[in-house]
Amino acid sequence: MFNNHFIKVVLLSSLLVPSLSAQELVVGYDGFYNRIKSSKKEQYDNTKMGVFLNNSQTGKHCQIENAFINFEGAITDVEIGKDSELLLPFNKQLRDDKAKLHVNVTDIASCDLALQIMASENNSTEYSSLALVKQIEEFDLFLGNMAGYFGRMNLPTTIGVQFIFDESVEAYTMSGDLFKSGEQISLSQDEIIRDKIAGIKFSKQPLRIIPLTEI
Repeated sequence: MFNNHFIKVVLLSSLLVPSLSAQELVVGYDGFYNRIKSSKKEQYDNTKMGVFLNNSQTGKHCQIENAFINFEGAITDVEIGKDSELLLPFNKQLRDDKAKLHVNVTDIASCDLALQIMASENNSTEYSSLALVKQIEEFDLFLGNMAGYFGRMNLPTTIGVQFIFDESVEAYTMSGDLFKSGEQISLSQDEIIRDKIAGIKFSKQPLRIIPLTEI
């Protein structure tokens, strides 16, 4: 259901354009508002819905030139975060006005609009087991609420977290033992308990921290 940890919500396809030219992708803002709102509840201290564009051929993030929200000529610039995340504003008026999100990309192939459940904060190189267990519980609660009553019956359980990097890194336990290495490093709650891991530390900050679910 949640392949590659992304929820594919809309396929934004356009005609192929000449090399070095950009595609402009346009979609309503209102659908984003409703999903962003779901992460604003009090029980979610460190979970949000990230917005990305993925190249339909490579699966990598599309190269964004610029993005803005337009309503009747009034332009609101959209900030592009690290790892090509679209940092959309949370604005009820834009939803009510049926404003449109415009994104210019340089990719030749079409781009898939994807929502990513992820940790709100990932600006550290060290994470305690207590914080990670809390994050796992929060991810699981968020996924369940997003799926609704009937969707929960087929929803995989969140069993841990996965750290995503832009290059291969080494992960060490707080006691200094090498845990794992790679561009994607997972840590399950069972591993924390079984191996008595007090925490994990890396040589650099992760790009994203996302749910690790049962397959």
